[in-house]
Amino acid sequence: MSKFSSQEIESQYNIIKTLLSDPEKFKDAIDAVKKDISYMPIELKKKLEEENIIL
Repeated sequence: MSKFSSQEIESQYNIIKTLLSDPEKFKDAIDAVKKDISYMPIELKKKLEEENIIL
């Protein structure tokens, strides 16, 4: 698996937070993220766990 830059991790993190800000509006996108969570960088998973963000 390739390494991700902190900038990429931060960008993905911000996208997920935006999607979760209005779960009704972004339901399809959230569902897509849930399906791809196994491919998510470990660094991003840790950051989401630290913020208690659960998909």
